[in-house]
Amino acid sequence: MSRRGRRTLWAAVIVLGLLASSVAAAAVVRVPYYSFSPGVLHDASGVVRIDGTEVHPIDGTISFTTVSIRGRLTLLRYIADSLNPDAEVVAERAVLGDRDREENRQLNFQLMDMSTQTATYVALTTLGYEVGRTGSGAIVVAVEEGEAADGIVNPGDTIVAVDGQPISIVDDLVATVSDQPPGTRVVLSINPLGTAEIDEREIVLGARDDDPTRGFLGVRPQTRDLGYEFPIDIEFATGNVGGPSAGLAFTLTLLDLLTEGSLTGGLDVAATGTIDADGNVGPIGGLEFKSIVARRAGYDVFFVPASTSEADLEAAHRRAGDSLLIVEVATLDDALDALVELGGDPLPVPRT
Repeated sequence: MSRRGRRTLWAAVIVLGLLASSVAAAAVVRVPYYSFSPGVLHDASGVVRIDGTEVHPIDGTISFTTVSIRGRLTLLRYIADSLNPDAEVVAERAVLGDRDREENRQLNFQLMDMSTQTATYVALTTLGYEVGRTGSGAIVVAVEEGEAADGIVNPGDTIVAVDGQPISIVDDLVATVSDQPPGTRVVLSINPLGTAEIDEREIVLGARDDDPTRGFLGVRPQTRDLGYEFPIDIEFATGNVGGPSAGLAFTLTLLDLLTEGSLTGGLDVAATGTIDADGNVGPIGGLEFKSIVARRAGYDVFFVPASTSEADLEAAHRRAGDSLLIVEVATLDDALDALVELGGDPLPVPRT
């Protein structure tokens, strides 16, 4: 080989070595980004155990959907997911806010626990059972952009008092704030996530959209340390799944298990959405990816929150294609009515 040929060969070896080193580094170097992609479906009846009353098998399936979350990403994964049409890359701070990863993990487990408890409460009271509620404050799940609490209250904060009046459950917070007219200056006593401290934060109340004479914070709260006195024993084994978005699916599952007949009419039903104590279905994240999950699994119907943004609803319908029927629901009653229209049995008359 000539001297020039050897030089060319060595140059190629060096370039390939540098490329190999760059790829190896990209496979291990972490960047402050997370990615979201389609997760899996979980048969909700498979995680529920009921003792103390008769249980009826479900004809069909009621499942909750999940989103796969990766973070922090390697540089190589960041590049791959950025190019993947079935994934979304998001800055770490947009996911965690002021929390660290462990705090965020614990928050999501706490939200799942509250979701199962609320679903049990709603299902049992819908069937006519008497259930009492206790709590240690109103934990903030989300803050609405541009509303009174924006920039003052953070997700994970727990409101324990308003102007010195103790807040035990969400109903206390709603009643106390709604009794004040918009423009009222109030002091919130807040326990930040992961601390034992109590911060006093002053806030000027906004107005409710549905009643401009009543005060409004602009937060989505759930009761912290929610406790119930249930007349029957119901437990959930949700494993490592966190977050509040399975509330609607759990509620429908319990109603089907605790009553005769077939709530689903034999259909395979997926559902996502939070549930509050009044049976309202709240918005969740990752709806587009959850639609992909339900479609790929061959499900018949997918219940989604009607309060989801128009853009997210359009994306969900696009991902569902022609094989998956998406039904937008604002309340538990909306979902029950839709199931009857699809061939399911109506709920029996509530207990007295």
